[in-house]
Amino acid sequence: MMMTTMNRLDRLGIGSVAVFATAGAVACSSSGPSYPSSTTNIDGGAEAQAATGGDGAGGDVTLTVMNFLSWCSVTINGGAASSSPSMAASVATGSTATIVATPSSSMFQIGADPWLGVTQDNGGAAPGMDNGTGTSETTTATVVVTGNQCVSVCCQLPGNGPTPCPTTNPCP
Repeated sequence: MMMTTMNRLDRLGIGSVAVFATAGAVACSSSGPSYPSSTTNIDGGAEAQAATGGDGAGGDVTLTVMNFLSWCSVTINGGAASSSPSMAASVATGSTATIVATPSSSMFQIGADPWLGVTQDNGGAAPGMDNGTGTSETTTATVVVTGNQCVSVCCQLPGNGPTPCPTTNPCP
């Protein structure tokens, strides 16, 4: 009898994983651009929660940062820096997340208004708190995370051209 119960639980676990994988594939098959992501576990959340975007028992939610054309190197709450087009972190609901960006190479710079969707934006592109100059310059922004959220950042080409940073938040 015990063996039968364990087999049913094992099948339930495998079925649940398949449902999450299918839901993730459907959610990622939009008509918009594809942004690969890395998931970081911040503030004690579970990586599975960040990957599925679900609220966990600890009240964690997913903060996604879209990095326009990977022109920045981004950290969330002091985590590992990434130049991925998109990265996600599991953060506590109601917490203030600190996001820091620096140019990913000497080809890029911090522009006047690199942030969208952060506390400082007032509905449009926003400046961060900048520190330093050139390729070692950083820009810092914050966001109060009340649910699964997305913000974006753009380190720009000199003169913001020929490909300019977006002026509206590209987050879905």
